[in-house]
Amino acid sequence: MTGEVKRAYRSPLRAESARRTRASVREAATALFVAQGYVRTTVKEIAAAAGVALRTVHTAYPGGKIEIFHEALDVATAGDEAAIAVIDRPEVRESLADPDRLIADLARHGTALLGRAGPLLAACVGSAGADPEMAELNELGARTMAADMRRVAEALDGHGLLAVPVDEAADVLFALCSPMLHDLLVGRRSWTAERYETWLARALRLLLTPR
Repeated sequence: MTGEVKRAYRSPLRAESARRTRASVREAATALFVAQGYVRTTVKEIAAAAGVALRTVHTAYPGGKIEIFHEALDVATAGDEAAIAVIDRPEVRESLADPDRLIADLARHGTALLGRAGPLLAACVGSAGADPEMAELNELGARTMAADMRRVAEALDGHGLLAVPVDEAADVLFALCSPMLHDLLVGRRSWTAERYETWLARALRLLLTPR
């Protein structure tokens, strides 16, 4: 025996093909989740919409429909496939460190995020009462958002920008930046993204910062 260890061959082309297949399935699933809800959407329908075999979907997403939804929501929230939480991304960390642009950037980032992920978040909330996995995902999302808004409130406080206690600021941020309020104003009242962003920045300044 030579003692050499055989290493598995990993083809970059094969990896890229697999990534593209996942993206195609994810995009097709996103459209179905938004149009008809998570519960009503089947993996078979997703495969047909993506133009792939059912087996291909199961191979790409062995965790099934919930794995597809989870990844679709993660990508929509972040805006790309990088496995980095929004609050930890360089552009967000830079905003948190800059008192002159923090609130304006928060409104801008939040508007863009909800523009991408809002429909999926609404689908998640709408399915939470009928599907235990979606209920769990919905609760996880709420906890994550609460923690992120707490970090924003602490950053505002650290810059001397708060006129209210940190706890209250975190709750105000959680409420005003919520996907439900965005859906109410943009989805139901037909506000433009620009109008929503301007309103959000103004509301946050009025409610949180010294007059």
